[in-house]
Amino acid sequence: MFSTAVRPAPLTLHTRPHRHPLCLADVRVLALMLLAALALATRVLSLGANGLAEDEMDKLHGAEDYRQGVFTADGEHPALMKLAVAASLVTADAWNRAAHVVGARPISIEAAVRLPNALAGAATTVVLYLLVEQFFTPFIALCAAWFWTFDLGAVATSRIAKEDTFVLLFLLLAALLYERGKRVGIASPRVAQRWFAAAGAAFGLMMASKYLPYLFGIHVLYFRAAEPHPGRNRPDKPVYFGAMAAGFLIANFPILWPGNWATIATFLDGHAVEHSGYVFQGVLWPNALWLTPRGLPVWFYLADLVTKTPLAVLAAIAVGLVALVARRRERGGVFVWTFLLLTLVPYSLVATKFLRYLLPTRAMLDIIAALGVVWVMDQAAHRALRWRMLAAAGGAVVMLTPAVAWVHAQPFVSLYRNALGTALAPSTLWFPPDELYDAGLREAVEAVAARAPRGAVVVTEAPAVAAFYAARDERPDLLVRYPEPGDPQSSEWFIVQPGRIYFENRTMIDRARQSAPIVAVDVDGFRGAEVYHGGRDDRRGPIVETTTIWRRPGDAPAAVRVTMHTSAVAAAGG
Repeated sequence: MFSTAVRPAPLTLHTRPHRHPLCLADVRVLALMLLAALALATRVLSLGANGLAEDEMDKLHGAEDYRQGVFTADGEHPALMKLAVAASLVTADAWNRAAHVVGARPISIEAAVRLPNALAGAATTVVLYLLVEQFFTPFIALCAAWFWTFDLGAVATSRIAKEDTFVLLFLLLAALLYERGKRVGIASPRVAQRWFAAAGAAFGLMMASKYLPYLFGIHVLYFRAAEPHPGRNRPDKPVYFGAMAAGFLIANFPILWPGNWATIATFLDGHAVEHSGYVFQGVLWPNALWLTPRGLPVWFYLADLVTKTPLAVLAAIAVGLVALVARRRERGGVFVWTFLLLTLVPYSLVATKFLRYLLPTRAMLDIIAALGVVWVMDQAAHRALRWRMLAAAGGAVVMLTPAVAWVHAQPFVSLYRNALGTALAPSTLWFPPDELYDAGLREAVEAVAARAPRGAVVVTEAPAVAAFYAARDERPDLLVRYPEPGDPQSSEWFIVQPGRIYFENRTMIDRARQSAPIVAVDVDGFRGAEVYHGGRDDRRGPIVETTTIWRRPGDAPAAVRVTMHTSAVAAAGG
């Protein structure tokens, strides 16, 4: 598909026309500012509604170590996000000191840890618009930015402290700067080198966010396909790669510490992974990179897109794919096809899968949905008035649907399912590890802290989170540890999370569930955590207490029921 036969639309150098008091450019700027504000709102509203997750504790501990001058924590990931979290914590501390004086609302530790990712997700709105505008039209760009603003999968990823939103932001920024360099290079190849150098630095920041040189490789493939014979209109390699190295090392200077090299090596060979397994639609599957191709099914991400994307947006994507085929020889079409296929397909084939990995694909699908909406309106433009009105009404419905879905889903947007997803599994989560993301654990620890005697042992798959909240609940005496074979012991408190069911703890969980939990924590009608105590006498008694974090009207709690895939045990070595 991407051979030298591709004949992209010619590059053009845009010039700024004579400005009028309120020109179309001003309207576009205002619309983009509004979208950026909306994107920020969707990502920061009730940002602390859910307690911290175990992965987020790694970022918190890393950021705190950075503040103390220690740069070897969480070394399997680059430093940029931890540096951003450290800056956010410093800012939150300053804000909270002032808030205490003037009576303003303080920033919670949960919100402070997640705020950099939320800001990156909002900034992506602007970068996505500018990139799409270069490839297509301003209206298509606005539509794509709108879909991104309310893309529930993207919003959910922006509301957790993980690196993927940073990766996408700098990937798109690098593509934008590179593409700008190509256009400037038509008239001035020397001036273009500044844009190419900036693009290289952005790629360096991308790899300082997460070690994913693969995405840079996709970018290279795109330009090979879109412009097989660039002539002089190309980056100066020493400057380009020098800027890339500088961006990477400045934002990821802890890589210079040899202690981080050993951490990365341990992570890559699998020895740092303490558990394996992912509950997907009630079935426990292997989920470890070295088990490829024996892992979660190849249709895992397609199931995510089909069940967690508003149906009207899915329809727009379907139409947009048709429109994209018509644009397949244009630079924009080549770009979208390249990133769509080379993120979705390889990610679907590897054994390790998490919904956040699909973020670059989601951005491409938002562009495709925008193409679909505009294509329908263009087709109706030359028809009778009733068809134009029908197309406009249909476009308005499609555009409003994701916003309505966000209003309905927030603050726990990760739990959103469309009508198809609900119909296929009315009482079961499709992706509990990603959808719950340790939701309810904070409340479960609070319940244990209120009941457990001094020095009690608490067993959980998220010990860092449990220890953090136990200390915050003034219970530093609680001894928190990972599950071990033979758990739970008679005197211990055992926290079960449906989002953390693995091959290693499945037997322990089944043993604990022979009795009713002392406390159950529900989130939007789904069970987030359960607290068991081995010394409870009434082994078959009812749940003592149910804590509901949030529930939509009419929802009823549903526990996650898990079976093992027939090939899962062998694939996992058990």
